[in-house]
Amino acid sequence: ADDWMEACCDNVSGRAPFTTAVDNRLALVFVTAGRLAWDALQGILFRTAGSRHARDGARMQRYFRDAATIWSHLGPTMAEPLARRVGRDRLGLPSDDIPLIS
Repeated sequence: ADDWMEACCDNVSGRAPFTTAVDNRLALVFVTAGRLAWDALQGILFRTAGSRHARDGARMQRYFRDAATIWSHLGPTMAEPLARRVGRDRLGLPSDDIPLIS
């Protein structure tokens, strides 16, 4: 969130434009954070919490359901093309030709 705010403030103040490269990098950070949170939730927390925490209305069940909903949205499917775009951006190569969705 701090990187996003910094990029936005830099753009508004005229210090630096909010480029596609910045957007690609921040989107990849978001997708990676989501993947790490999902892995921790379903691979460690939900599995070790016990079955009583998986019942309807339980807090852990709600967390799992919310995380599964986020994971099923479009963002996580863009991880591989975003990584390719960020790689090209870092090398100073054009990246707009890599489609985020097919």
